[in-house]
Amino acid sequence: MSRPDCISNRNIRIIATYVKTRVGNHESLFEGLSYPRDQYLSAEDFFLNEDEWTTYDNYERIFRKGKELVDEPDFFFNCGASSAGLRSWGRFHYFVGVFASPNDGFMRIPFFNKNFDDTKEIEVILPPTYNHRSREFRTILKVQFHSDIDPNSDYIGDPYLRGMLSSIPTIWGLAPATVRQTVTAYNPEILFNQEPEFAKYRLDVKVENDIMTLRDPNKGQRIQVGKKILLDPEQVNGKEIYLGKYNKIPLDYQPVHGDQREAILITETIKFDDRILLRAGEIFMAPYFVLDVSYDKVSAFHRMSQVWRRGDGKDSGQELIETINQLRRSMSAKNEAYLVLEKTNAELIEAKARLDKHNRELESRVELRTSELRKTQQDLLRLNRDLETKVKEQITQLERYNELRRYLSPKLTEKILASDHALGIEPQRKMMTVVFTDIRGFSSLTDSLEPEELFYLLNRYFSEMIKIIHLYDGTVNKIVGDGLLIFFGDPIPMEDHAERALRMSIDMQKKAEDLSDEWGQYGHELGVGIGINSGFVTVGNVGSDAYRDYTIIGNQVNVAARLETSAKAGQILISQRTYSLVKEVIKVEEIGGVKVKGIHNPIKTYSVLW
Repeated sequence: MSRPDCISNRNIRIIATYVKTRVGNHESLFEGLSYPRDQYLSAEDFFLNEDEWTTYDNYERIFRKGKELVDEPDFFFNCGASSAGLRSWGRFHYFVGVFASPNDGFMRIPFFNKNFDDTKEIEVILPPTYNHRSREFRTILKVQFHSDIDPNSDYIGDPYLRGMLSSIPTIWGLAPATVRQTVTAYNPEILFNQEPEFAKYRLDVKVENDIMTLRDPNKGQRIQVGKKILLDPEQVNGKEIYLGKYNKIPLDYQPVHGDQREAILITETIKFDDRILLRAGEIFMAPYFVLDVSYDKVSAFHRMSQVWRRGDGKDSGQELIETINQLRRSMSAKNEAYLVLEKTNAELIEAKARLDKHNRELESRVELRTSELRKTQQDLLRLNRDLETKVKEQITQLERYNELRRYLSPKLTEKILASDHALGIEPQRKMMTVVFTDIRGFSSLTDSLEPEELFYLLNRYFSEMIKIIHLYDGTVNKIVGDGLLIFFGDPIPMEDHAERALRMSIDMQKKAEDLSDEWGQYGHELGVGIGINSGFVTVGNVGSDAYRDYTIIGNQVNVAARLETSAKAGQILISQRTYSLVKEVIKVEEIGGVKVKGIHNPIKTYSVLW
């Protein structure tokens, strides 16, 4: 679902900047438009503020007014295509400083879309892939409008998006990308009969009996220009998607309402003057839009040119940080405001329904009407008071849940919430078991893999490890790089904390063996070192009112960390303290003492035979 203010003013900046370069000014774009006068001195100040959002109606009026002023046939596409060269997308231009190539830009299109537009979702179906035969990169994007947005109403945004996508390679000094739209979600009867861009041609498009016809704008007679087909899905990167492959409608085909395979294939190219209105081979009424993008490879020369243009990066780096922080604040505020608005609207609808009912019943008796209205007023006041209390309670509960779920399994989180237990309010000294884990040879792995491959492997690894931690009710304290800090014994006390830590570590090593084949496909073996120690540590919240962190400190934590450092790939090292608690359930091999800073005597160490 899209919120009312669904268009970021970054789009307005792009339009206004392009109009100004073409006709010298852009002030008339904002005439007659509403804006928050209590916050901004002028409409221009508001609409050119990239941190604000506006309605689709305002965006459409500005965009169409811009075309009238510039008077270009391809105005909407040119607007989008100008964004990179004119740097009109505001602070987003500083993201370029962290991108190595257009591949990075296209992979992050879903992120940028969320910060430009709340009418649709964009998904990268095929990540940028190099074709040695064509010597070009290719990526496939799927564009799906939200259920409450009619794609036919956003026709002008379609060439605008394609223009913006085409401009991405130009940031690296390359030629614009080629963007092919293989299927579209437009309904031709709605689009060509209602869209202002086509209204002047009076095409009178109709789809009847699986055939699409229109009035020929050149000869005036009705002709057949399309037919119904069944889309045939194709496999791309493990997903089924409609890319334009299709089959004829079988003679025995029985239409089923909502069948997403049904579409319209254009069979005739229709041209009027110099403009192509329909092109043979186009496909309409697909369930979504698909954009097939191809572009040149970045050469070493282009890479160096990009580095020289960036300079030392100090200013852009600071701007990038500010941009990210502003995005976080802006998106958070917008989401919160929308949720409050949605909830308030539902309450108002409910209250209005009650009042209407009372008014109908009380029309004939004034005294009774007055009495009931007073009662309704009292109910509403009480409802507001109760609602305020419930909202505060829910916010408090949500804050506690978010705090707990960072560290604990869902089972423990629910248990603590049910007991009204607070997480680490006051530091406490407890007998606990501490576990450190680390992937061996991780630094060499980061040097040899692409960031996308590295993130995939780490996400897969941590997902499996955290499942095991939650299985044994461990507390995930920190994820540092490729390492984990886990402890047992708080916030839920447990007598068998050492045994749980040991069994968890054995399961982790077994899971690492299971994942090893997958890592081997990338040319690396997965080996994990684990250190375990039991003893008294201090646990609680450390920090200030602005930021607190629930953690553990003490010499026994350092012992566990030192054991992990000493462990080889596939090895679990435990201290004498831990061994004394679990010696009845495991077999070990004594390997000598380990020296730990701050502790006078070496720590007697055992290797677990698992």
